[in-house]
Amino acid sequence: MQISFLAIFEKVCEFFLQTDVICYFRTHTDTMNKTITILTLGLQITLTFIATFCIYIVFALFDSDFGIDGLFGLVIFQPIIAIILSSLTIFVCLVVGLPIRLYSKLNYWWTTNFYISFIGTIIGLTFLFLALLPTFRETVTYNLDGQPTLKQIPNSMLFISGWLITAFSLLHIYPPRQLTEKIKTIFKRITYPK
Repeated sequence: MQISFLAIFEKVCEFFLQTDVICYFRTHTDTMNKTITILTLGLQITLTFIATFCIYIVFALFDSDFGIDGLFGLVIFQPIIAIILSSLTIFVCLVVGLPIRLYSKLNYWWTTNFYISFIGTIIGLTFLFLALLPTFRETVTYNLDGQPTLKQIPNSMLFISGWLITAFSLLHIYPPRQLTEKIKTIFKRITYPK
């Protein structure tokens, strides 16, 4: 016997129909929509922050020389830099993505074509992976104790592109419109019985 998520959701809503909870939701539907929007934004920001923080730390690990000073910098300074860069990236991506959130026709299109965010995330992560491959690495020269030293670093263009595409895509992942419309329909049918 298979029980779907929507069937369970419908049974739970029918139970609450007998209580005062549904009466509260009927009078506070607008407040509930705003709360759901804020919670979705919070989840998107959290997911993006965790992902960009982890990506930065992985790249810092690949760049570390693992001496005492390198380990100290990796443990103390790199997480601070990761927090700052992740926060700045999220802010920039939020500003660039404001039309998706504020313009209703674009929001409808974006949430209907929700798979674009997943494709963007895959493309961004692919760019990040390619930046680490030896074929695409860049060689830089820097002075270490007065001696010119060569060091290979990840491809900066692939890294920056992958970082921004991944962050933007993760920050604008929405649940499929079809699923949210189905849940709204069930909720309306249960809260406003005929």
